[in-house]
Amino acid sequence: MLPGMSDAAAHADLTAEWSRSDRRAYFEQRLFVLSPLGDFWTAFLIFVAIGGVFIAIAGIENLALFAVTAKGIVIAGPADTAFALAATLCVSLYIQRYTRVRERADYPAFERSLNPGAVERHNVVVLTPVNARLVPATWIGFFGGIVASVILYSRYLSGPPHPLPGIFAWFMVVTTILGMAFTRGVELSRTGTQGTNEVIGQDLKVDLLRIDHLSVWGRSAARFALIWFTVGAVSCLFFLDSGLNIFTVALVVLFLALGVWVFLRTMQPVHRKIRGAKAIELERVRGEIETARATAAGDAGAATRMQGLLAYEARIEAAPEWPFDQTTLFRVCASALILTVPWFGQAIAQFAIDHLAH
Repeated sequence: MLPGMSDAAAHADLTAEWSRSDRRAYFEQRLFVLSPLGDFWTAFLIFVAIGGVFIAIAGIENLALFAVTAKGIVIAGPADTAFALAATLCVSLYIQRYTRVRERADYPAFERSLNPGAVERHNVVVLTPVNARLVPATWIGFFGGIVASVILYSRYLSGPPHPLPGIFAWFMVVTTILGMAFTRGVELSRTGTQGTNEVIGQDLKVDLLRIDHLSVWGRSAARFALIWFTVGAVSCLFFLDSGLNIFTVALVVLFLALGVWVFLRTMQPVHRKIRGAKAIELERVRGEIETARATAAGDAGAATRMQGLLAYEARIEAAPEWPFDQTTLFRVCASALILTVPWFGQAIAQFAIDHLAH
């Protein structure tokens, strides 16, 4: 903040700077920045547009979207896969946007936990992490998506029931976009983690009497874990027809482990810094206690001071070493339950179908 500048003026100037930088953010964020509809409705509109194109192509190529089975009317195979692809893409875009927006909302807490000017110097809350190599990541996702499309969907070029070139083209385009979004997301996560480690190592302030000031890093870690939990849950839509078996349970456990790993891994640099600060402070205090104890027998003031030092030592030793509170831990546990949503949703839908059929 400049000398003489009020908090309101500084915040307005900062907001204006964010607004300018947001219009130069990476493409996925600009979709939401430039949309007048709000984040949720923008993601929903993308989903409707992608799904609408599939339905239109299916109508042109006479592809049935539903099939009648012994269990009743179900979504046909290609439409089922198309729904899962569109949902995965749009949810990935939305949850990525949600995370970035919530990070920015925590700006005051980040600023309080860092040295003055560190938030701006390290671009902590900008939408595009510094040094993100998005062009190579995009090309990798592009070629990977095309290869995957040829392997997975070339059967639509020959049928049955008849060749479906439009459906194949839709799957190839959406899969390629999803592949690019995935590889770009990996690169953004890599550079974001690198930047976070840098700012923590250089500018994090550890006040052992106010560890709660560092809980913002726990909230940040929980949000990035939420990305894995959510994307994992949507990815499970591809395997709902298989039911709960060893493979699907293993898939859920994998995404659960990834989310927990991201949560703990993101906080680990803060944890190490807290432990280091505690070790230094405890060593200093214990040295003072030794000095006070040596003179306590003949000095009442030293004895009183030693009692205060002992109380201070106990408080420092009891200071939490992980930067999260019970609320954050509850949020992470609740987020992990997102992985069960597809299976509960399928069970509820099947229950409704069975009862409505009667």
